Amino acid sequence: MRGRTFVIAGAVASTVTMLGSGTAAADPATNIPGDGMYRVGVDIAPGIYQSAGPADPAHDCSWERLWKIPEPGDPPDPNGAIVASDRTHTAPVRVLIKPSDVAFASANCGGWVMMPAPPPTGSYGPGGLFGSEY
Repeated sequence: MRGRTFVIAGAVASTVTMLGSGTAAADPATNIPGDGMYRVGVDIAPGIYQSAGPADPAHDCSWERLWKIPEPGDPPDPNGAIVASDRTHTAPVRVLIKPSDVAFASANCGGWVMMPAPPPTGSYGPGGLFGSEY
Protein backbone atom coordinates (compact mmCIF):
# COMPACT_ATOMS: atom_id res chain seq x y z
CA MET A 1 0.00 0.00 0.00
CA ARG A 2 2.82 2.31 0.86
CA GLY A 3 4.35 1.91 -2.62
CA ARG A 4 1.08 2.87 -4.28
CA THR A 5 0.78 6.02 -2.16
CA PHE A 6 4.20 7.22 -3.29
CA VAL A 7 3.43 6.44 -6.93
CA ILE A 8 0.14 8.34 -6.79
CA ALA A 9 1.72 11.26 -4.94
CA GLY A 10 4.55 11.33 -7.48
CA ALA A 11 2.12 11.32 -10.40
CA VAL A 12 0.11 14.17 -8.87
CA ALA A 13 3.27 16.20 -8.23
CA SER A 14 4.45 15.63 -11.81
CA THR A 15 1.08 16.70 -13.20
CA VAL A 16 1.03 19.85 -11.07
CA THR A 17 4.58 20.68 -12.14
CA MET A 18 3.74 20.18 -15.82
CA LEU A 19 0.58 22.30 -15.62
CA GLY A 20 2.34 25.09 -13.76
CA SER A 21 5.33 25.30 -16.09
CA GLY A 22 3.76 26.80 -19.21
CA THR A 23 5.84 28.45 -21.90
CA ALA A 24 6.33 32.17 -21.37
CA ALA A 25 5.03 34.44 -24.12
CA ALA A 26 7.67 36.02 -26.33
CA ASP A 27 8.24 39.77 -26.22
CA PRO A 28 6.74 41.75 -29.11
CA ALA A 29 9.07 41.95 -32.12
CA THR A 30 11.01 45.07 -33.14
CA ASN A 31 11.12 44.01 -36.79
CA ILE A 32 8.09 43.64 -39.06
CA PRO A 33 8.75 41.04 -41.77
CA GLY A 34 6.51 42.50 -44.47
CA ASP A 35 2.92 42.77 -45.66
CA GLY A 36 0.19 42.03 -43.14
CA MET A 37 -1.55 43.17 -39.99
CA TYR A 38 0.28 43.06 -36.66
CA ARG A 39 -1.11 43.59 -33.13
CA VAL A 40 0.72 46.31 -31.21
CA GLY A 41 2.10 45.07 -27.89
CA VAL A 42 1.50 41.44 -28.91
CA ASP A 43 3.12 40.88 -32.32
CA ILE A 44 5.17 44.10 -32.53
CA ALA A 45 6.41 46.68 -30.05
CA PRO A 46 5.39 50.33 -30.36
CA GLY A 47 8.08 52.68 -31.67
CA ILE A 48 9.44 54.40 -34.77
CA TYR A 49 9.79 52.01 -37.71
CA GLN A 50 11.49 52.49 -41.07
CA SER A 51 11.00 50.63 -44.33
CA ALA A 52 13.00 50.85 -47.54
CA GLY A 53 9.68 51.46 -49.31
CA PRO A 54 8.21 49.72 -52.33
CA ALA A 55 10.55 47.48 -54.31
CA ASP A 56 8.64 48.33 -57.49
CA PRO A 57 8.30 52.10 -58.10
CA ALA A 58 5.11 51.45 -60.09
CA HIS A 59 3.37 50.45 -56.84
CA ASP A 60 3.00 52.49 -53.67
CA CYS A 61 3.76 51.52 -50.10
CA SER A 62 0.68 51.86 -47.90
CA TRP A 63 0.42 51.60 -44.14
CA GLU A 64 -2.29 52.10 -41.52
CA ARG A 65 -2.28 52.56 -37.75
CA LEU A 66 -5.52 51.11 -36.40
CA TRP A 67 -7.53 51.73 -33.21
CA LYS A 68 -9.29 48.36 -33.64
CA ILE A 69 -8.97 45.25 -35.76
CA PRO A 70 -11.77 45.23 -38.35
CA GLU A 71 -14.14 42.27 -38.09
CA PRO A 72 -16.30 40.67 -40.81
CA GLY A 73 -19.55 42.15 -39.40
CA ASP A 74 -18.26 45.75 -39.29
CA PRO A 75 -19.97 48.35 -41.50
CA PRO A 76 -18.18 48.98 -44.82
CA ASP A 77 -16.43 52.19 -43.72
CA PRO A 78 -12.94 52.21 -45.28
CA ASN A 79 -11.64 54.65 -42.64
CA GLY A 80 -13.58 53.25 -39.67
CA ALA A 81 -10.64 51.83 -37.73
CA ILE A 82 -7.81 54.01 -39.09
CA VAL A 83 -5.95 56.38 -36.76
CA ALA A 84 -3.41 57.42 -39.41
CA SER A 85 -2.36 56.15 -42.84
CA ASP A 86 -0.21 56.95 -45.85
CA ARG A 87 0.39 55.80 -49.42
CA THR A 88 3.76 56.79 -50.83
CA HIS A 89 6.35 56.06 -53.49
CA THR A 90 9.03 57.94 -51.52
CA ALA A 91 11.73 56.00 -49.70
CA PRO A 92 12.56 55.48 -46.94
CA VAL A 93 9.17 55.33 -45.21
CA ARG A 94 8.88 56.07 -41.49
CA VAL A 95 5.96 55.64 -39.13
CA LEU A 96 5.46 56.08 -35.40
CA ILE A 97 3.45 53.18 -34.00
CA LYS A 98 2.04 54.36 -30.67
CA PRO A 99 1.33 52.21 -27.61
CA SER A 100 -2.33 53.28 -27.91
CA ASP A 101 -2.60 51.76 -31.42
CA VAL A 102 -4.27 48.34 -31.50
CA ALA A 103 -2.75 47.18 -34.79
CA PHE A 104 -0.49 48.20 -37.68
CA ALA A 105 -1.02 47.07 -41.28
CA SER A 106 1.18 47.58 -44.32
CA ALA A 107 1.23 46.48 -47.94
CA ASN A 108 3.99 46.71 -50.54
CA CYS A 109 6.46 48.32 -48.12
CA GLY A 110 8.78 45.39 -47.51
CA GLY A 111 10.15 44.79 -44.03
CA TRP A 112 10.20 47.37 -41.26
CA VAL A 113 12.95 47.89 -38.65
CA MET A 114 12.53 49.75 -35.36
CA MET A 115 14.67 52.89 -35.23
CA PRO A 116 16.14 54.42 -32.08
CA ALA A 117 13.94 57.12 -30.57
CA PRO A 118 15.19 60.65 -31.24
CA PRO A 119 16.51 62.52 -28.19
CA PRO A 120 14.37 65.21 -26.54
CA THR A 121 15.00 68.63 -28.06
CA GLY A 122 13.11 71.02 -25.81
CA SER A 123 10.12 73.07 -26.92
CA TYR A 124 9.72 71.16 -30.20
CA GLY A 125 8.86 68.04 -28.24
CA PRO A 126 10.65 64.72 -28.13
CA GLY A 127 11.07 64.43 -31.89
CA GLY A 128 12.57 67.77 -32.83
CA LEU A 129 12.86 67.69 -36.61
CA PHE A 130 10.58 64.65 -36.86
CA GLY A 131 7.55 66.81 -36.02
CA SER A 132 4.90 66.59 -33.36
CA GLU A 133 3.94 63.03 -34.32
CA TYR A 134 7.20 61.79 -32.80
